[in-house]
Amino acid sequence: MKRLEEYEVLTTETFYKCWHILDWINAHPNMSELDKEAIKATIMDALVYRKQIDPSKQSLDFENLAIVDNMNHYKYEKHPNISGIPLWMKEKFREKSLRITGGIPISMFLSKAPDKVLRYCVYDPNTAVSSIFEDATFYNSIYTSPTRGIRIEEVRPFVEVEIDKELYLVDTLTKRILKSSWFKKAYDFEVKSKQTISKMNRKRRKYYEESVSEHHSLSTLLPFLLPVLEFNSPEQAEQIYETEQSKKYFPDEWKKYEIYQEEAKSLPDEGYSFFKQMKSN
Repeated sequence: MKRLEEYEVLTTETFYKCWHILDWINAHPNMSELDKEAIKATIMDALVYRKQIDPSKQSLDFENLAIVDNMNHYKYEKHPNISGIPLWMKEKFREKSLRITGGIPISMFLSKAPDKVLRYCVYDPNTAVSSIFEDATFYNSIYTSPTRGIRIEEVRPFVEVEIDKELYLVDTLTKRILKSSWFKKAYDFEVKSKQTISKMNRKRRKYYEESVSEHHSLSTLLPFLLPVLEFNSPEQAEQIYETEQSKKYFPDEWKKYEIYQEEAKSLPDEGYSFFKQMKSN
């Protein structure tokens, strides 16, 4: 038996709803069954992806938060019904910085926890997600809430992509993926409108391509992004991690930022001297 906190991949780079996944578990002892299923799948996917366990011989004892050398507990599923965003997807998100993300890496853009007060727009995140796939379908739909058991009459956007020959809905609001065949049937998924990238007309396709085109503004946005992360709250854990990761993928943007910072240090004195001269004249 090996405790989950002994696996570095789980303590450093695996997240759930923007928290470090083990911190989220500890802070939510009364989590829903849906969260449990998503977390189990997320943990096992991360461990298998990083080749930390043998999925044919080891399983997850979730009650004791440990990996055990038998198959008597939760087993790895290649196509789980629900899971957090897989690590391989997040790696691809780190490589691209788009116009639709405001010129910051997709990984940083998606790691922002939903605002608790203002309405959270998921159209832009959904578009960003689609950019790493050959094709995708955007849905506006209504469905029955998995947690509240009530019909959600307000239209909700999802993006559907193919992962290992299985269709998944990516929910950028809760940071999870949902097997389409399961979710659509279990929660009365009713499509109000949909648009598939490969079937877009010329005008719409052009707008889409412009939205997902490469664009870099990280260096100019860091002065505004970094102060927010100083709060270091649990729900900022993934955002902090992805910001640090961006140094590896966009080093030139960080160099520009450092230059801007050095130049900015001289501005107050220069500005003061300028006004002092104006006053003396």
